[in-house]
Amino acid sequence: MTLSSLRLLLPILLWLIASPIAALSEPVSSGACESRSFGSGIFRAYTDPRPVSKQAFTTDGGEKIDLASLPGPRALLVNFWTTWCTPCREEMPSLDRLQGRISSDRLLILPLVRDGKGLSEAERFYRTHEITNLPVAADRFGKISHDHRIGALPQTLFVDQQGLVKGVLIGGVDWESKPVLELLNDCLNVRVDQEASG
Repeated sequence: MTLSSLRLLLPILLWLIASPIAALSEPVSSGACESRSFGSGIFRAYTDPRPVSKQAFTTDGGEKIDLASLPGPRALLVNFWTTWCTPCREEMPSLDRLQGRISSDRLLILPLVRDGKGLSEAERFYRTHEITNLPVAADRFGKISHDHRIGALPQTLFVDQQGLVKGVLIGGVDWESKPVLELLNDCLNVRVDQEASG
């Protein structure tokens, strides 16, 4: 190979070497579904999203519904809570308002109560705190929370339209705050009008 051939190839070789390094050093898009914290809550994104549990939850009418049957054209937020858990109680009104702002055909928020007393305590809590947009439902025997290794409450699964759990939010948050609404868009492709949000 002649010296003039090397001079022609040198810029190309340098570009090929530098390109992967440049790609690695570029910042990750803020629109990515990635782990982040919210002060009182932490979202853990799953690198390998897993299917949502096929176990059934119980409605206030006594009906049993398989959780895996709910995703489709809509995404899900599956919230595990109890009436005696302070952060659960604090975040429930903002969860209720969020559901009031978005059609359940696009995003269904499903709080699953884990109280030993079951649905009657949840119904009383809803009446007392004027929760009107959320369904009353229970993970009666803890099978769904067991499948997803739910520990301290509250915890909320982010389930996409294909029924894959993209991550879990641990702890209570303001569900109408701008960072949480951005998380919904980034992980579930659900855009909520941010007007009147904190």
